[in-house]
This record gives sequence, C-alpha cells and structure tokens, in this order.
Amino acid sequence: MSNHRALIVEDERDMAAEIGDLLGSMGYDHVAIDNLADGRRLLDGGEFCFILLDLQIKAEKFSIRPRVEAGMTFLRELRQKHPRRGDNDMHLLPVIVVSGHAKEHEDIVRAFQAGANDFVRKPLGQFGQDLSAKIEACLDRSGRHSHAACCANADDVRPECVVENITHSSDYREVWFRGELFMFGELQARVIRYLHEAWKSGSPWVSGKAILRRVGSGDSAAKLANLFRRHPAWQKLLLSDGRGGYRLADG
Repeated sequence: MSNHRALIVEDERDMAAEIGDLLGSMGYDHVAIDNLADGRRLLDGGEFCFILLDLQIKAEKFSIRPRVEAGMTFLRELRQKHPRRGDNDMHLLPVIVVSGHAKEHEDIVRAFQAGANDFVRKPLGQFGQDLSAKIEACLDRSGRHSHAACCANADDVRPECVVENITHSSDYREVWFRGELFMFGELQARVIRYLHEAWKSGSPWVSGKAILRRVGSGDSAAKLANLFRRHPAWQKLLLSDGRGGYRLADG
C-alpha cells in the first residue's frame, strides 16, 4: 500500500460515505466503522496514518443509540496506546474530531484534553471549514507529509514496519479491506488467515488444493472456488489466477 490510510469512526452512514469519498479524491485509503468495540479491535491490529472521529458513536455494533461518552472513551484509549508527540508537540498519530457536538464548547475542550489535534463541525462545508486542508496540515505537522514517511514517524517504533493490506479480527471472521467489511465462516476464515500469512511472507500465490488440505477442508473436489464463489469477497479480496492459484489482493 502506497497511500495514506485513515480510520473513520462515524455513526452516520451517509456522513461516513461523504468522508470516504473525500479521502478517495485525495488519493487516500480508509476503513469506516461506527462503534467503540470495532475501534478498539482495529487499534490493536490496524495500521493507520490518521483518525477521523465522530464523538457520538455506539458502544457496540448493535447498541440502541450512539453516545458522546463512547467517542470520548475511544479517544482516551487511543491516546493511551499512541501518546507520543514530535518535536513540534504534535501527536505522531493525528486525530481530527468530526462531530456535530463540536459546536458545544465543553465537548471541544474535553476532546482536546483527551488528545484530539483538530476538529471540524458538522455539516461539512459550512462554517468556513475545509476538512481536506485540516487533514493535510495534521499529516504535515506529524511528519507524515508522504506515506513513505509514516513508518519512520509511527509512534510505536518496531524493528521493521510492514503496512498490512487488510485489517482483521483475531480469528479472521471479520476482515476490513478498502473500507469494506467482509464476514467469514470458520473454514473461510482459516483460508483467509493462511493466505494473509502467505502475503506477509512475500509469496502470496498459493495452490488452492494445498490451502484446503492445510485448513482441513472435506471438499473432495478440492476447489477453493466452491467455498468462496458466492461470497462478496470473491474477486475483491480473494483473487484467482485461473490455474488453481489464489492470493489476497493488495491494498
């Protein structure tokens, strides 16, 4: 992946789509979620260059109503995991709050105290705001002026930096790819895990028969297409070479 990648945490589907369209026009990739639980999971396994956070989000996917406190909790926990700042006192992982509650002075103050770097009021395009300009400014101030600089300026320094092509739950039953969530059954999840490990090893193409044997499939025909061809991830996340080889798509 050669583009900046954003995490959108937004409860309103239309607003998430609007922000996603803006990021696409800027050449950036994104993953969009609407609740605190998914945000926690993605922070543990995802690689993001910046966060766009609505304060009023759900605590769980099936929560009855969104709450400001769920967004504030996510922001505080994010800063516990990514606290570091650069020489100019800017967080190395920037967070921009995008919220209708940003018009409330108390919520703005609380968000900055919890670690937000900037805020934008909803609806977008009003109040003389320019979200794209704010994103670019935050990226520049955090040392992420280009995606190539993101690894060097990540706030969790590691021996090597591998930018993942997907983000996933621990069991691979939920996989985010190019902003879309795919849900898998147990056997399908094993296949995706195996292919993801192959992708990270640098040898992404794997024989379908070998994969099915490895994950314990009872398919006597030994065709991976039998397991996935009706799944929405087929030919989006999971690619075939037409000769029995399979791989995960690049981000």
